[in-house]
Amino acid sequence: MSTLTDEVGAAHREDYWAAVSAADTDAAHAVAARALEAGLGVEDFLEQVVVEAQRRVGERWAANDWSVAQEHAATAVSEAVVRRLADTLHVGPGPLLLVACAEREWHAMPALVLTTVLRARGLDAVHTGASTSRDELVSTILDRGPRAVLLSASLSSSLPRLRRQVEAVRGTGTPVVVGGRAFTDARRWRTLGATAYAESPARALEVLAELPRHVGAAPALHHPGAAEARAVQAGADRIVGDVLAALDLGNLALPPDDWRVVLATHTSHVVDSVASALLCDDPTVLSEARAWLRDVVAGRGGDPAAVDRLWDALAHELRDFPVALTMLAG
Repeated sequence: MSTLTDEVGAAHREDYWAAVSAADTDAAHAVAARALEAGLGVEDFLEQVVVEAQRRVGERWAANDWSVAQEHAATAVSEAVVRRLADTLHVGPGPLLLVACAEREWHAMPALVLTTVLRARGLDAVHTGASTSRDELVSTILDRGPRAVLLSASLSSSLPRLRRQVEAVRGTGTPVVVGGRAFTDARRWRTLGATAYAESPARALEVLAELPRHVGAAPALHHPGAAEARAVQAGADRIVGDVLAALDLGNLALPPDDWRVVLATHTSHVVDSVASALLCDDPTVLSEARAWLRDVVAGRGGDPAAVDRLWDALAHELRDFPVALTMLAG
């Protein structure tokens, strides 16, 4: 990154943040136009301005400085800006690349940014949207024959569903590259059977050049936690209900940003994170989820010990799952 792009990016960063904070899509488009006219490239604009703004959005919500509604409105502004940028880029003649999100993964921005970077490099990249189902992926692969599928997951709780997507994509012989904040440990993508991992759009470009033309089926998972993961997934709704009953959070007819509502809402995320930890054979999935949720509850005036009670209730529900119990106690 040059000094010039640093200066141009910095000059437009706060204006863009002001537009996003005000949920002013027109103003955000105007900042994007001025930044590009000033010589900032698309990739630098995305990295220095849009991604930076999105990071601040997440921090504001986590600290309870912003409501859920503000977070969603700000994210919608940036999605509109990135989509417009992507639509203006010339699509190259190269092989098709499918960029998708894990099933029930609604954080579409990372995949959208990646798609736009690939298109800025002249590649034929298509973003399939948030929460892409396995059937949608396989149908598109069979119809269009992409060179590779790139899957994004921001939440660790999405990893079991991403595993099913990896199995489906590899079943067609297509290489699959994964990325996103859910992959904080290399063992996760390797265990899930992805062909490769890319921690950034720049790395994705390097990885794409090294991919095999054809891959075999995803290796089966035989470690002890894998069987427990499947059982947790199958009983997830019942487990969530029983854990919430044990927590006894009272009447939840409260504002969506009340800590009790947030804790109740994220109980399903915790249960899915247990399945992720088991499937990836990685207990850090749970330690990360616990630390994050304690911070979010504390930021909304709740007692972080409520998260510890959630863990206790979950351990009781999973008392017949020895690997899960070991991970929950870690």
